[in-house]
Amino acid sequence: MNHLIKKSLPTDAEKFIEIKNRLSLKSQNQNTSTTGGFLLGTDLETYRFFIRNCYCLSCEVNNNFVGFGIVLPDNILKSTELWQKRNYVKLDFDLKEIENSNIIYFDQLAFLKGYSKLALATAYNLVKPAFENGAQYLLTTTVNKPVTNLAAVPFILNSGGKKIGSIDEHYPEVGSIVSDIYLLKADSFLENVKKSVFFPFLKSCEIKNLFTKTAE
Repeated sequence: MNHLIKKSLPTDAEKFIEIKNRLSLKSQNQNTSTTGGFLLGTDLETYRFFIRNCYCLSCEVNNNFVGFGIVLPDNILKSTELWQKRNYVKLDFDLKEIENSNIIYFDQLAFLKGYSKLALATAYNLVKPAFENGAQYLLTTTVNKPVTNLAAVPFILNSGGKKIGSIDEHYPEVGSIVSDIYLLKADSFLENVKKSVFFPFLKSCEIKNLFTKTAE
């Protein structure tokens, strides 16, 4: 299997939409879990914006597009509706302790079935350079109900991340969902990743100089 993890191009936005449609929450069996991810609320223009301004990676296998990942830098995260609602979220952690820090947000990790290891490698190649570029913390949310999205959870937990709360949201296309919120600290990221059984594979897939600085 020949795989390629690369920095996303604006033309990849259409492929993001194709993956999104194949992994929509409505396509999942209720009361189940998925390791591929599923996506809500992102249109073509938003994907193009993310590709231009955020950390975005695309993954191909034998020249076939199989998945992608998106991490939002601090300036983009703090302009989102999610960040504006942070004081209304149920947390076991006081975000006021870090809200003035450089925080990144793992927005999406979506892969077709059968490519979970490449999803982990993509996540590693997103998060490591983001932390190297000055981010101090990573936040992410993963849907827990009505379907449990496990796409990014193994990577977050094996990197030292912890669940710190949950958020109730409503999307017109699917109704009410409950998402878990995770926090990962930069200063413990690499130390914990090196202890993971996945690390030799992640290291073998590491790509240097993908992102030389955060988006401006």
